[in-house]
Parts: sequence; structure tokens; C-alpha cells
Amino acid sequence: MLLDVQGLVKTYRRRGETFAAVDHLSFTLDAGELLVLAGESGSGKSTTGRLIAQFSTPDDGKIILDGQDITHVPERKKKELYRHIQMVFQNPMRSFHPRYTLRESILAGIRNYHLTFTEQELQDLLKEVQLPVERLDRYPHEVSGGECQRAAILRALCIKPQILLCDEATSALDVSTRGEVAAMIRNACKRHQIGCLFITHDLLLARRLADRVMVMHNGRAVETGTPNDIFTNPKEAYTKELLASLL
Repeated sequence: MLLDVQGLVKTYRRRGETFAAVDHLSFTLDAGELLVLAGESGSGKSTTGRLIAQFSTPDDGKIILDGQDITHVPERKKKELYRHIQMVFQNPMRSFHPRYTLRESILAGIRNYHLTFTEQELQDLLKEVQLPVERLDRYPHEVSGGECQRAAILRALCIKPQILLCDEATSALDVSTRGEVAAMIRNACKRHQIGCLFITHDLLLARRLADRVMVMHNGRAVETGTPNDIFTNPKEAYTKELLASLL
């Protein structure tokens, strides 16, 4: 087991009332496994990702990564944690410095962690993410959205993380590119034995991509199972309603 989330809770105040964005959520993730967090907007998917990535602090519960409790990591140790947990966001353009070429941004990440990384390793990863090498010497605004997202995934893979968090990482792409990038993420995580938490509201994509699907509603895991379990034999009423409305 790579990741063990136990009873995670995150509450916020809204209009004078407290509500749970994540409500006693528990799940596990294995190395090389792709777990899709699916659900409507406001279901708690992205908050869950932010808690695991240490962008937000839980009110209760535990996050165990590779046997180590990372629930409340001190600020001085977060840099090392980010070496093991990399995140790919919805808008790739915003994740790159506009005045740096893609190559400069990617190499800066490698240097930041004092990693040994050869030119051959870079060439191999370029083939994996299907990004032409000449694109690396362009600025983010000079490449397509799909190419920029491939570069963001390349940057994450260069850090050699244990976990890849993808928060709606394909939703800003056109339909033809979306499936290609999602399949590339899946293949890369399998090849490098990276646990992937893939957050999406796209159930059709989830069905093609996931090893397991966790359906979320009001901060809770309503149902978890294989794509076949969820899509052909859903047990919970909410899952059935979600499938009926979105498929």
C-alpha cells in the first residue's frame, strides 16, 4: 500500500454555518494504481487532492504515505514531500512561468531537488509523453494546450514522484486530445509504478482510465469499485442517479 487515507475531515465556514467539504473520507492507493475520484462539482474531489498535496490542512484524520504520517508536515519539510507528490493542474499555462521556455522550467524543477537526470532520460520521457523535442525551447503561449499539458506531465515525471495528483488535468483540452493525454498518464504511471489519483467529473473518461473508481458526494465516498462494478452494477442510489444524468 502506497497511500492510506484514514477518516479525513476538512470543514469550512459559509454564510455563518460550518460544512464538511471532506467528511470522514478513507481510501487507499497502491503503486502503479490509477484511482479516479468522480463526482459532481462540490463533491469534495479537489479538496481531497489539495489535502493530500499539503496545500491545505485537514481538521481530522490521517494521511499515510509509504508508511510515514504526512498529515501535518512542517513547512520546512514540505519541499521534500513535494518531491514525492507531484500535481498536474487543469490549466497547464498557469503552471509554467511565462518568461521561461518549457525546457528552462523543467530543468529548474530537477535542479531544485538536486536530482541526477541525464539527457537520455529526458529523451525517453519525451517519447513517453509524445512531445516533440523542439517544443521544449518554446514558451508556454507558443504551444497548444495539449502540448503544454504534456510538458507539465513531463516536468512531474522528471521529479520521479511516488504519487501523481491530476486535478481535472484533461478537462481544458479538446475532445480528441483529452483521451490521448489521459491514456498517456495511465501508461506512464503503470510503467514507473506511480500511484495516480485522477480527479474528474468526466465519467466516460473515468470508465476508460481507472483501475478503481471512487464516487464522491458531499465529501464522502458513496461507492468504490472497479469501472465494471460502478458502471454496470452500481449499488448506491446516488451512483445510479449520477450515471443516469451524466452518461
